[in-house]
Amino acid sequence: MSNTELSELNLKNILKKISSKKNLTYTEAIVIFKNIVERRIQDYYSTSILKEISAKGETVDEILAMIQIINEHSITIHPKVKTTIFDICGTGGSKTKTFNISTASAIVAASAGCNIAKHGNRAVSGICGSADFLEYIGLNLSNPPHVVSSCIEQLGIGFLFAPLFHPVLKNVSKLRKEIGIKTIFNIAAPLCNPCDNLSGQIIGIYDSLLLPKYSEVTKKLNRNFILVNSNDGIDELSNTCNNEIIHVNKGEIIKFNLNPLEVGIPLASINNITIKNKEDSIELTLKSIYGVARKEIEDIVALNSSSVLVLSEIAKNLHEGIDISRSLIREGRARKKLEDLITFCGNKERLYEIERKLNLS
Repeated sequence: MSNTELSELNLKNILKKISSKKNLTYTEAIVIFKNIVERRIQDYYSTSILKEISAKGETVDEILAMIQIINEHSITIHPKVKTTIFDICGTGGSKTKTFNISTASAIVAASAGCNIAKHGNRAVSGICGSADFLEYIGLNLSNPPHVVSSCIEQLGIGFLFAPLFHPVLKNVSKLRKEIGIKTIFNIAAPLCNPCDNLSGQIIGIYDSLLLPKYSEVTKKLNRNFILVNSNDGIDELSNTCNNEIIHVNKGEIIKFNLNPLEVGIPLASINNITIKNKEDSIELTLKSIYGVARKEIEDIVALNSSSVLVLSEIAKNLHEGIDISRSLIREGRARKKLEDLITFCGNKERLYEIERKLNLS
C-alpha cells in the first residue's frame, strides 16, 4: 500500500476491515497514520478510523507504526553528554488528581547527577500538567530546541514541551477533541520523546490493562524502561498501595510487585497525595522539591526519583535510591537544581515571586 493508494475506495475498505475487529498490518498502519497526521484524507475517515481502532483495541504493530510516524515528523535534539539520559512521565488519564509527582521526581533525580530529558505537555485529563507547573513558576516553554539541548548538557535537565517538538500533532488536535475519547495517539505519545539519544524511560500507566501492551511495545524499542502501574490507579509509583512493575531492558522483560513497606515507606492514604486545584498542585510540587512538604509527599517523590537513580546506576536498588533522594531534598540540592533550570531557561524573578507568595523564600 502506497500513499497514492488511499482513494475513497481504499479508505472504505480499511474502515470496513477495522470495524470487523481485524487488525492493520504494520505497513498498512504506517500509510494510514501518515496520511492522517498530514491531513491528506477527509476528517470523517480520520476520526472514524481512529475511533474504530480504539474500539477494537490497538495492537503492538499499530502502536509501533504510530510512534514511527510521530517521530518522523518530530524536531529532535541530541544532547552531548557522557552518560545516560532518561525521562520520567505518566500516561495521564488517572481519575485521581495528584500533584506533579514525576516533575518533582525528575528535578530530584537531576540533582543526583542523572541526565533528564523531561518530555511533557499541558494538562489534558488532569488539573496541572508538567508544562503548566513549570510555566507558572517561570520556565519559558518556547525555548528553541538548541537551548533545551544546551540546558541538558550544562545542567543535566531540560524540558521538552511536546507541542514545540511535535508541530505536526497540531494537525490532528481538532480531530482528537472531536473524537472525545482516548485514541492510539494517547498510547503512543509518551513513547515519542524527541531526545534521539534517550537511554530509557520510567513510565507510569494508570490502566493496568495497558501494562502488557506497553511491555510488548517497549520490548521492540531497544531501550531501558521501567513501566509501573499502581493499584490505586495513579500513573506513578504509589506509596498508598502495591505497585506492579515491569522492567524492559533491550528486549528482556522482568516483572515484579512492590509494596512501599518493602523499601521503608509507610503506607499513606490516597487523600494525602491528592489535590483539588492547580494552585494546590503547584504548592505541593514546590514544597516537595524544597524539602518542606509533609512526609507522605516527600515519600512518593523519593520513591519515584529512586527508580531513575537505579536506571542511571547511581543507586544499586530502590531502597538506596530513596535514601539518596531524601538527602538531596533535605540538603537543598533539588531546590538549587530547579532554580538553576528556571534561571537558564526562564525567568528566575517569577520563581522568586512564587516563593515569596508561598512563604518558601
